[in-house]
Amino acid sequence: MATLDLAESNRRHLLLERSGVILSPGAARSGPTIRHVYLICLCLLLGSILDQPALGQSTGTLRIYLARHGETDWNVERRLQGVTDTALNSKGRQQAVKLAELLKGVRLDAVYSSTLGRSRETAEIARGGAPLKSLAGLNERAIGKFEGKKLDGSDPATEQEWRRRRSDPNDELDGGESLNQFYERVRAAFEEIRRQHKSEAILIVGHAVTNQMILRDVFGLTLKQALSIRQANDELYLIELDAKNPPRLWKMITETNLGDL
Repeated sequence: MATLDLAESNRRHLLLERSGVILSPGAARSGPTIRHVYLICLCLLLGSILDQPALGQSTGTLRIYLARHGETDWNVERRLQGVTDTALNSKGRQQAVKLAELLKGVRLDAVYSSTLGRSRETAEIARGGAPLKSLAGLNERAIGKFEGKKLDGSDPATEQEWRRRRSDPNDELDGGESLNQFYERVRAAFEEIRRQHKSEAILIVGHAVTNQMILRDVFGLTLKQALSIRQANDELYLIELDAKNPPRLWKMITETNLGDL
């Protein structure tokens, strides 16, 4: 039996199936009708869990809820943000409120954001009563000459150059950070967070590539594997870390991303 710490008023005991898919009992009873699906968690475990102790039975587990900031106007415009300090739009604030609702009843010990406004505002809305700390180490990658550039087809030459250079681990993008530099920055910030929390529940509100680097660090991914991860502005992951088991990754599936199943 595996459980996630959800709101008392909406507590669901989630059963771990051998398929790796976790369904709430209500969803299992109602079949495929979307309106009855409250929560489905897809287990994206890296490595087999079938021979591991049941989740929730081990002690000393650190639970890291990993969210991305809510939507900004630049997201809508397909404009590269990097470290440009953009704000949430109305949909982004709604997504932050939804994140708060998903975490309602989870006893968070701390919340972390970057120092950029879109991350910090999302965290402020979602944190409940937990203390919030903003770390520059969690900021998005600085992308130099590509800050503010659009990927909407209006400038094919720049877009082609971006796609050619963005994954080169040593390319600093003319005044930005190389992926190697960026990874080391994020890794250092994340490791400091882990030193502060051994067996608690925390929320990190990061950015698209920041969160890719966190997952790269936790699961020992290659750069190519990490960059292939796509986390939407309203998607929530849960990382579980303890000394006795391999790290585990869970993705929350709601009505908005049922297609991921």
